[in-house]
This record gives sequence, C-alpha cells and structure tokens, in this order.
Amino acid sequence: MLGGSHGADLRTEQRRFFQYEYRLRLIADGMFGRDVALPETKISYRVQSTVGQKTALQGRDQSYMLPAQSMRVLSLVPSDASDIRDTSTSDTFGDIDQRAFRANLFTVIGSVLFVLAGLMAILGLVRLFQRYRKPAVTSSRLIADSTILSGVGREISRVQRDRDSGGWTPDLASRALGALRIVATYAIGRPVSTMPASRLLADGGETAEPGRLILKAGWPRGKRIAVSGAVTPMTIGRSLARPGNTAGQAALLETLSRALTTLTEATFSREGKLDEPALDEALATSKSVLRRMKFEQFWFMKRLATRRAGTELDNRAWSR
Repeated sequence: MLGGSHGADLRTEQRRFFQYEYRLRLIADGMFGRDVALPETKISYRVQSTVGQKTALQGRDQSYMLPAQSMRVLSLVPSDASDIRDTSTSDTFGDIDQRAFRANLFTVIGSVLFVLAGLMAILGLVRLFQRYRKPAVTSSRLIADSTILSGVGREISRVQRDRDSGGWTPDLASRALGALRIVATYAIGRPVSTMPASRLLADGGETAEPGRLILKAGWPRGKRIAVSGAVTPMTIGRSLARPGNTAGQAALLETLSRALTTLTEATFSREGKLDEPALDEALATSKSVLRRMKFEQFWFMKRLATRRAGTELDNRAWSR
C-alpha cells in the first residue's frame, strides 16, 4: 500500500458519510496479462460519540468487510467481472466537494455580475431620462417645443369640434391659421416666437390677438406664454426654392403652402363664402404635419437630424 486520502465528510441531520481512498502497488513479474485476485479485507472500527461538550463515549468494535475483487494488469476488464465499469470516471467525496466549491464560486460571481449589470442598466435609464427631460427653457426660450406642439394639438382639436358643431367661419379659419403657422414654423426649421402673455393679456383671458396661442409652461404654477409663427405661403415658396430638399420634404412644403393659402383666403375673405371641403383638407393637413413634428421633437430624432446636417456640411466642404 502506497498511501491514501480522506475526503471531506458529508453530513446530514442524522448521518455522517465518510470515504477513504487507497493506492496499492502490485509487485509481481508474472502477473502481466493475468487476473489478480484481491482477497477480502476486514476493516475494524469503533464509533465514538460525544455527549454534551466534554463527554465522549466509545462504541463497540465493529468491522466492515471489503469484498473480494479481481483486476487484470494492463487490461480493461477482468475475466470474472460481473459488470463493466469505467472506474476512472467514478466521483469521490473530494471531487464532489471541489465541484460544490466551484459551483458556489460561480454563483457568487454570477450574482455580483448580475448586480453590476442592474446598476449599469439603472444608470443608463437615469441618463436617458435626464437627456429626455433636459430642460428646454433657457434665457432665450420660455417654453419647451413639446409643450408648444401639445398646445397646438389641443387648439386644432377645439377647432375641429367647433367646425363639427357650427361649420366654418372666418374666425374659426383664423384660429386654424394661427395653429398651422406654428406647425409650419417647425416644418421649415425656424424658431417660433414666444413672449410672456402678461404683456398681451390685461384681463387674464385665454386668447390674445389672432395668430397667437396662449399656453402654460412650468409646474405646478405654470406661466402663461404667448406663442406664434410667422410663416406664410411666400416663406414656404422660398424654402422650396432652396437646393437640397428631398422629395418628401418638397411634398410636405407644397402641402403646407396649399393649406396656408386656403386658410389665409378664408380668414380675410370679403365675400363671406367659404370653401368648406378645402378648409377641411387644410385642417387635416395641420393634424398630419403636427404628428410628424411631434415625432421629430424626440431627442433621438433631433440627434439624427444633427448628424445628417453635419454630414451634409462635410459633403459640401469636400465638394468645394
């Protein structure tokens, strides 16, 4: 016998399992290619029990009989084997303990990485929220673009309800024209005009002169801001004449030009007859362009537009 090893004991509530490994060496010149019979081996042992903290009780002598088995030197299966086993792959208590240790280690590492991934995700969401909620009100801007477009959408909805209940009137066309001018200002990439409504409203009313829309900005006590746009069909025509417009942009500008012309003629008409189908089409155009402008005000669309503008400037510089 060359030696052996004792793996870590496995314990349950009422049992303790132990395992010993022994290494043997057979020294015999005539045993190569033959069966070697290992005789039965008797192992005597005594169970020691502990009662309390200091008292130790010795159990009676017991014995365990290792069964006899055979092996063939330099062979895979001895001739008297009752079954075929690959003993090289048997797991000992030590192997089980090492695998349990590695499993616990990987569990700890996985938990730490999961927590770090959660923290990074929370950090990314916070930065995304901060970027999305970045204050748009500065010293030169009194109200955010999203607030303006939401207010324009509410005004267009009110115009639609009044039109459905009583038909088109020059005053209703004037309200629709003011809202469409603000939307068209965003469509051609110009800033809208904003100013405190206190300069225009002395009686605390909800409306100012035609063409201006009164909105509230800030929370919880919002300030009243007057918003207006100065886009006319002539302005749209100049934007159409500029080079670099895509087919989609040109079609959008042409639609806006027709809608502005229709609403302008209805607002300043002296004959009193209004082309209601044309006005309905202009109102539908206002809704469609408003939805597109709201989508383009998202931060990722603004960044994409900025990159496109930078690419166009670089291409123009190279072409020169």
